[in-house]
Amino acid sequence: MDSSSHVFILSAILMLLVSQSMATVAPSELVEDVCTEIEKLMMAYGERSGYVAKYDECVNALQMDPRTATANISTLAEISVQLAISGAKNAKALIENLLGNTTPSREPLQNCLSSYVNITGHFENALSGLSAGLQSSHFDIAGVLDLVKICELELTKNQTHILQLTNRNHYTRMFVEISEFLITRLELYHIANGFTQTRTQG
Repeated sequence: MDSSSHVFILSAILMLLVSQSMATVAPSELVEDVCTEIEKLMMAYGERSGYVAKYDECVNALQMDPRTATANISTLAEISVQLAISGAKNAKALIENLLGNTTPSREPLQNCLSSYVNITGHFENALSGLSAGLQSSHFDIAGVLDLVKICELELTKNQTHILQLTNRNHYTRMFVEISEFLITRLELYHIANGFTQTRTQG
């Protein structure tokens, strides 16, 4: 068994264990509300990112972090971006592993590697922006979609089919949608809170 197959099998086992453990844990009211609204928005306005977030996928993804059970909107936004960073780093490691074991298809994989180096940077900047300025977080996360598309176009152009990487791209798109929704809701909360403080001071 080559190392890329080993990585895929370990990833599949890990996701199975996570999904089984999450199945016994009811999502918090906030997570239920967020994931329901995301699914409704995606279905109503189309596949802006090329991905329609499903309720169950959204819930299971967020529940990978145990803090989700008691998180408020601010913490949940942070969790989402942190999970996105972890996913991007895992995708980068997968591509590096594939490059080490693949003779054909090196060019599209190298382009995908470059994309995921930048995707990781975008998500890390977005995480910093949660405390420094939410507008910059929006900008950084929005930039991720173009980078995913570059990777996918390179794979399609070269007729390269790698299921593990396709799944990683799907995962990345999902966290773009979740993170953007949470950051938007957090912005609205800050605006409302600011209005409340203004009224109180007046």
